[in-house]
Amino acid sequence: MEVRNKEDKGILGIRNRTENWKTARYFAPFFKHGSISIVERLLGNPPQCKPDEVNLELYWTGMRDYIHRMEKKGAPLGKSEFTERYRCLFRDLREGVKKFGGFTKLKDHNYRVSDKKQEDSLYDNLRHTEIDVVLETPHHPFIGEAKHEMSFGANANLILVHQLIRQYVMAKILVDIVRSEINGPKKEVIPFLVVDRCNLESVKNTAQVKFMLEQHKAGREPGLKEENVLSWDDIKKLHP
Repeated sequence: MEVRNKEDKGILGIRNRTENWKTARYFAPFFKHGSISIVERLLGNPPQCKPDEVNLELYWTGMRDYIHRMEKKGAPLGKSEFTERYRCLFRDLREGVKKFGGFTKLKDHNYRVSDKKQEDSLYDNLRHTEIDVVLETPHHPFIGEAKHEMSFGANANLILVHQLIRQYVMAKILVDIVRSEINGPKKEVIPFLVVDRCNLESVKNTAQVKFMLEQHKAGREPGLKEENVLSWDDIKKLHP
């Protein structure tokens, strides 16, 4: 059953249909009481961490804020740093996307970084990527995309065309950069989705989601577990 209260009336009697509003309402209780229940749901077993070791943020622009921090410190990373990590971590991504039958034909620059213009584009793609819900534990960042009435974004003019893949690439590269800075432990990026219950099956059949589900089954990145395609009702049931 969806959350229903006087807020559904909306300002001037106009219901707010935005995903940001719905996300904020459904995830607000976790800020006060803790979000380890979400972590346990996404892992499928009790997490190896304490409740106060789980950090939750909404509308996370981690790469943009990291770049800003490094610039303030007078130690900005060159764009080539991001390019090399992308090539190292996702060397087979273009071929995987190309072989997948559900996407339209790739343009030459999609998922490829072979010149200065493409390097600049990759940098901009990473810097401007936002993720709706992010949880972090000592072992994982969990990156969540929340959908209500909108579909998953795709822009063939970008290097990283597809929204869900772009989010995963950004998070993976940022985790790799920060880990190398502090010589920290390896962290596995785990994506998840929150969608309307009535759309669960249709969402699983959308191209981006289907691609990532197949990647997971094949043991490749970026992968998405089918169990981590959640409904808003699932989130409400996890409320502390």
